[in-house]
Amino acid sequence: MVNTSTLDDIDIRILRELQQNSRLTNKELAARIHLSTTPTFERHRRLEREGYIKSYTTIVDAGLIDRGFTVFCNISTNNIFRDKIEDFRNHVAEWKEVTECYNVSGEFDFQMKVCVSSMKAYQEFIINKVGAISYITKIQSSFVMDTLKVAYSVPL
Repeated sequence: MVNTSTLDDIDIRILRELQQNSRLTNKELAARIHLSTTPTFERHRRLEREGYIKSYTTIVDAGLIDRGFTVFCNISTNNIFRDKIEDFRNHVAEWKEVTECYNVSGEFDFQMKVCVSSMKAYQEFIINKVGAISYITKIQSSFVMDTLKVAYSVPL
């Protein structure tokens, strides 16, 4: 749910439109939200400045670039101390195979989405990178067989 005390209906419409197509020109965006270009531009920049818009990106088809073998990898550690979380965060930041990583509750401490070319590439990633970290005690992998839905937008 959006905090309506800080965002009004026009802000929300701007965010919705930009989530669908961040390459809209200011003129196109203004036409879609039914506002003139100057206030649209000012609102758009304010949403960036205040951190509502974190970045702009291009979504690449992983299968077309030989990175379509997707695995959700759950990881347990022997304890969750600040220094280990920071160390793990630094490792994850360096691993190009990891496209998402979360510190989660429950049986595991972290969940990563890993995109590689094959089972062999995933095995090498686990053995040479994840397995090289001494405080990791358990790894559980779930292999994606089919993608039913991917939504890069946040519901507004």
